[in-house]
Amino acid sequence: MNSNRTIILLKVLLVIGLSGTFLISCKNEPMNGMFVFTRVPIDNFAIHEKEITHKYPGAQIVTINPDNPDKSEIILTTDFYSACSPRISYDAKHLLFLAQQNKNDSWQVWEMDLRKRTSMKITDFEESCSGPAYLPGNRLVFSRQIPDSGIGSDMALFTMNLDGSNVSQITFHPLFDYCSTILRDGRILFLTKQLYPVSDDMMYLAMRPNGTKAELFFKGTDGYFLNNQAYETMDGFVYFIEWEQGKYNNGDIVSVHQNRPLFTKVNYTSEIGGGFHSVFPIQSGDMIVSYHPSETDPIALYRFSVKEKSLGESIFSYSDYHILEPVLVEAYTRPRNLPDEVNHKESTGLLFSQDINITATQHDTNLLFLSKATKIEVLGIDKSLGIVPVEEDGSIYLKIIADTPIRLRTIDENGKTVSGPSAWIWLRPNERRGCVGCHEDHELSPENRVPLSVKKPPVCIPAELSEISKKGN
Repeated sequence: MNSNRTIILLKVLLVIGLSGTFLISCKNEPMNGMFVFTRVPIDNFAIHEKEITHKYPGAQIVTINPDNPDKSEIILTTDFYSACSPRISYDAKHLLFLAQQNKNDSWQVWEMDLRKRTSMKITDFEESCSGPAYLPGNRLVFSRQIPDSGIGSDMALFTMNLDGSNVSQITFHPLFDYCSTILRDGRILFLTKQLYPVSDDMMYLAMRPNGTKAELFFKGTDGYFLNNQAYETMDGFVYFIEWEQGKYNNGDIVSVHQNRPLFTKVNYTSEIGGGFHSVFPIQSGDMIVSYHPSETDPIALYRFSVKEKSLGESIFSYSDYHILEPVLVEAYTRPRNLPDEVNHKESTGLLFSQDINITATQHDTNLLFLSKATKIEVLGIDKSLGIVPVEEDGSIYLKIIADTPIRLRTIDENGKTVSGPSAWIWLRPNERRGCVGCHEDHELSPENRVPLSVKKPPVCIPAELSEISKKGN
């Protein structure tokens, strides 16, 4: 009798062991080809409100098999109060996301091993984070709230290693910054909105991961709202969602080409009713999109044909959740790993302009009545940092304290403003940055000549830097 009980017990243990092994192996199955998205309770998402950062209460990151969506749903973030913003790693083995582990926690960046379905916390700040994205070299970029300096609560971009070390701030202007994507050429494309001295429209800027060479990438018509996520295809098109002023319920799918982003905008959905909220291009040439036919319908997952500019079949939907931020678990080419010339042993950067009287509006007849600029003023957050006479050829060469937001305005011989103030810019330590003119055409090539200003030492801004320069810093 005892022998029989022992045999039965061994069989039961064997069955339990095999079942456990089966469950573990299923859990460790790769997720290639699966769709991952954020689902948000309908009551926790306001379609009418447009914010750069989306931190939805009770949101979850979900995966489905597109070949069998109704029977393959898996909630990946059951251990979190709320989670959103999924980003797939280049090898499709890991997932970056934002999450609150508990209801009152700040939002932090986590990384999930997609095979093991285990998560590791990467950032651990008192302030909330947003917009994580993978960078080459086992690093990531993300937005983080910074202390209010009297101009409003803004967010700056930071980079760090995936193990949580080597944190570095890379944007320094009084704007609200959110990483949208990493372009194939290695630059960060980020959505930004000026907060000071006045609130301004949104635009996309592109810059290197070390915070250098930030420049305008795209800006819509006044009053337009841009999506915080964008994606570039292998043929150089960057896709995102744009909302027209006064029509914030009906977002459109828009693209620009990376080579000429300011002049290549295409709207794919202007003739389609309803509203688009997220877009993710896939290698087949189509897209997976978040779309709802009307304000009363939940936002669902659809296919979209770029070639036909037409909405395809519905892939997956809920009656009580909106589906946002879809991505495909698929390996993709890692962007270029750009060299880093920033040297933190230096305290300044160099700014050069070939001719401050060259602008992007040379065709404007109003310029015929403007005086020629003979000086340039460097403006800080709350004071002037100095006025510099320009050379006879209009060139300037400045040494400016690093990681400090500045604006420029040009002045005529009577002290009147000719143009500006410019948009906010900054220089990283040891950065050398040049431009053709002020507000110049971004596709304008410089004239082939040696400007007079570079034949002399740079002018220090602010003036106190002159003493530092004499000491060899």
